[in-house]
Amino acid sequence: MTTIRLNLSSPDRSHDVVVERGILRRLHQELRQVADFSRIGLVTDDVVRRYVAEALQTELRGRGMETVLFSFPAGEKTKSVETVLDLCRRLLTSGFDRRSVLLAVGGGVVGDITGFAAAIYLRGIRFIQVPTTLLAQVDSAIGGKTGVDLTSGKNLIGSFHQPLLVLIDPDVLATLPREAMQEGFAEVIKVALAADPILLKLVEDHGADLLDPLHRKLEEVIVRACQAKCRVVSQDEQEAGLRRILNFGHTVGHALEAASGYTLSHGRAVAVGMGAAIRCSELWAGLERDQATRALGVIERLGLSTKIPAEVELEAVLASLERDKKIEGEVCHFVLLGKIGTPVVKAIPIRELRMELEEILREMA
Repeated sequence: MTTIRLNLSSPDRSHDVVVERGILRRLHQELRQVADFSRIGLVTDDVVRRYVAEALQTELRGRGMETVLFSFPAGEKTKSVETVLDLCRRLLTSGFDRRSVLLAVGGGVVGDITGFAAAIYLRGIRFIQVPTTLLAQVDSAIGGKTGVDLTSGKNLIGSFHQPLLVLIDPDVLATLPREAMQEGFAEVIKVALAADPILLKLVEDHGADLLDPLHRKLEEVIVRACQAKCRVVSQDEQEAGLRRILNFGHTVGHALEAASGYTLSHGRAVAVGMGAAIRCSELWAGLERDQATRALGVIERLGLSTKIPAEVELEAVLASLERDKKIEGEVCHFVLLGKIGTPVVKAIPIRELRMELEEILREMA
């Protein structure tokens, strides 16, 4: 077991991120160590429900713990205000009060929806992250960002609401297809390029072998990625400065997702977004060509493409980019690399960014 303490400015928001194979087999013990809850809500999607959530509900009920399961259709298109409001209504009907807790059992969409509902229901109740995808385990379940999408852009409505606990069980990754593991590694590579060169070397050394959920080094990869993110978040919980480096690849990535109508997965969009950011880093941040080649090579070695999908219109990507939540006063805070492990946040006027990116994205198509 590895326990990472995420220390924040307020002790009541600080919490543990626990990584251990098989930890969900004693979920009841972990819950009882945290607090005494009046009611437990397992929030999941209709895919994870079959593979993980129903078994967890059976286990908790067998331990005498009052548990209700809530599920919704899987996929980014479900990540909407309507889904959150529907969940809140169901919580009310099921008698959830301020002593209740929600468990987000699923990937990033489930975590964001559950966390946002927990933030606003009864003006805030407790929740625990139980991420079941690699992407969620190394990124979205950590840091307290919650939110939903609008048709015009990703994560435009949301709040910061920290979980009580994050429980990461690498064993659940055995239920994932290879493609989902690849998408998770987009976020692993992101944090490695921005904040942990040792993690990057680990990924380089083992390459696509790490896509095997049983690989002996996978837990170490997850732990290092979580440690890197916790280091950043502990210094900048609400993305006022340093935490922006964790948006490496996200500016273009989120625009791609929105432009595709959310048919392009987050991980694959971030891979393309990192490709664009690496090329922009040569232009604006002085990233040397050999380092750019190395960074692009790591992405491609995990089977991720940095090419713009043919079905996504370039103009729609650029239009979505202009609505990014990181734009302030017509300036985009764009994350680049001065060198691997040394991120640089450049304040670039949106018109200049659009002009340069248009040419770069055309070359990537």
